[in-house]
Amino acid sequence: MIEIGTISESIYFLLSKIGPTDKLKLVKLIYFADKYHVIKYGRTITNDEYWAMDHGPVGSNVKDVLEFNDFTMSKSERKFASKLIYKISENRFKKNNLKKLYSYNYLSKTDIEALNFVISKFGSMSTWDIRNYSHAYPEWAQYEEMFKNNEIRREKIQTGDLISVIHNDKYFSFKESDIEEAKDIFCGNY
Repeated sequence: MIEIGTISESIYFLLSKIGPTDKLKLVKLIYFADKYHVIKYGRTITNDEYWAMDHGPVGSNVKDVLEFNDFTMSKSERKFASKLIYKISENRFKKNNLKKLYSYNYLSKTDIEALNFVISKFGSMSTWDIRNYSHAYPEWAQYEEMFKNNEIRREKIQTGDLISVIHNDKYFSFKESDIEEAKDIFCGNY
């Protein structure tokens, strides 16, 4: 349950800071947090499997948690997620009100750093602005024409592909040398 626990806590953390929001924005915020964390620390927060989909990169397990998917999640995982996350409607969520202060058991200090980073950079942006910004990164942009032509519904993104920046990136201040070092660390060449 470590991945589902980490994902559930990440969603709860985001909802605690930004308030009720929709599924697409949560998926994008976690994508950007994973991107930040893999570049800076050599691993993602969620250890999720990413797919390029019509609305940009999507973590499959993040999507499953937000859907409380009973096919991919065990009963105990769904129970844990529903303890933290309340589904207001099909695509809108808020944090559950807990009786006592929640102590994060699955998130590390660097995970929280990455989540705070995305809150500061993207938290006040609209869902569609975040979605559109996620389309600029090469892990999704390489498939843009295929999506426009309805040739594909989804395409696998390798975790190492998240180690990327775009020219004149407004939000991530990583230099090309940071990216090369992160790729070396991620691939075990360091």
